[in-house]
Amino acid sequence: MDLAGKPVNDGELLALEHHYYPDAPPNSYIEIATRLPEVQKVLWFSRFPVTRFHKEGDVAVVEISDIRFVQTRRDHPPSFTYRVRFGTDGSVLSQGWATR
Repeated sequence: MDLAGKPVNDGELLALEHHYYPDAPPNSYIEIATRLPEVQKVLWFSRFPVTRFHKEGDVAVVEISDIRFVQTRRDHPPSFTYRVRFGTDGSVLSQGWATR
């Protein structure tokens, strides 16, 4: 993709570095999270949102990050990562900006 409007050759295209950031496979927790008003605001703000899902024991965790903001430390989530934690019954236990 050339945003400057000038022609590029194949060598320049091959020199581009690409990273793939897959979203988590869809599930009911992600579906519920994306309907929450605060999550909708996060998705509105995020230009390149990536959704991740994992379990912490019985707690289901959905995280939405904007990949424009890199992870600066391994022990901290990337800036602008919004986290929603769900109980076993599907109720929201907590939601907010991830700090650790």
